[in-house]
Amino acid sequence: MANELTANQGAKNALVITQQYPADRYNLLVPMQTVAEIAEIHKPVMNAVQISANLADKEIYEQEKAKGAWKDKPATQAGYALTKKGLNKLMRAAGIKILGTRSIIPSTCQKCAEVNRRIGRPVNCGACGNKDVKFEARISVPQLTGENIEIVAHKEIIVQDVTDGMTEPQRKEFLKFRSEMCETKAINRALRAAMHIKSTYTIQELQKPFVVAYLVPNLNNEDVKAEAIRHMFTTAQELYGGHTPDAHRAIFIEDDVEEGMEYEAPAKPITGSGAYQEAPPEPPHETQQRQQKAAETAPDYDPTVCTECGAKCSNGVVKYSQEQFGRTLCMDCQRKIGGNQ
Repeated sequence: MANELTANQGAKNALVITQQYPADRYNLLVPMQTVAEIAEIHKPVMNAVQISANLADKEIYEQEKAKGAWKDKPATQAGYALTKKGLNKLMRAAGIKILGTRSIIPSTCQKCAEVNRRIGRPVNCGACGNKDVKFEARISVPQLTGENIEIVAHKEIIVQDVTDGMTEPQRKEFLKFRSEMCETKAINRALRAAMHIKSTYTIQELQKPFVVAYLVPNLNNEDVKAEAIRHMFTTAQELYGGHTPDAHRAIFIEDDVEEGMEYEAPAKPITGSGAYQEAPPEPPHETQQRQQKAAETAPDYDPTVCTECGAKCSNGVVKYSQEQFGRTLCMDCQRKIGGNQ
């Protein structure tokens, strides 16, 4: 259910959300329940979204099991969290836009790089067995104040922690999709923070619709209408807001421990408004080339040092190694690697 509300003109364009959506019958995903005054250039939009409480619809999943009473502790109901599918329904209703996602260096790799920097050795990426991944997600969130703020969230998957207890086939299957899952979880963290979504809900709470609210340009205002026409064929970002380099508009969500993970292979990407595209996996040889290039651009990089053992190499050995292996290896390490290929 979606409504465009007209603010109360008798109260200086005040908007009292709880008058139409009382908190006892709705889950209010808004940071404020009353807006004292709305400028004439804006118009409030409020959407009520019903999240399915049926697990078969995959809009929620069981995060916490129900517990019976024990000693002095009362019984607790099962807690359910919203899946990517449920969060995307709310995202579209709230006018939120995905600005982008990017892979960043995991904490394990940062520690490795720092250790190598201190001992004066280049980072030997490509030969490392580390499979940890970390992603950053940025979203643009319209507010009841009329501005757009940027929410930035990170998510890191420590493979050893997640796969502990998995069988080898389960581990291999998990590793195939760890980057996609990490990217999705980064987006989900940003959405939960932006819409003030709780970590878990009871079934009774999920039976109540979720309400989101934000402001849009009031096209009934002649000045706004003229401005909208002027920008119609240039850029919608100037009118509605969006990604901005202004650091004061960005809110960074602090990292936390690994959340409960529902493992599933990634579904087909969402299309249409509010969709985000998952980047295709990078070929292994391109990954190694990119990582080697990053190491070579480090200020303490020495091209004549063997990247395996740290031994000093002659110019002739360096030239041959770069041509054959794409990096600097001493003669002993060349023989070892050549014998393993």
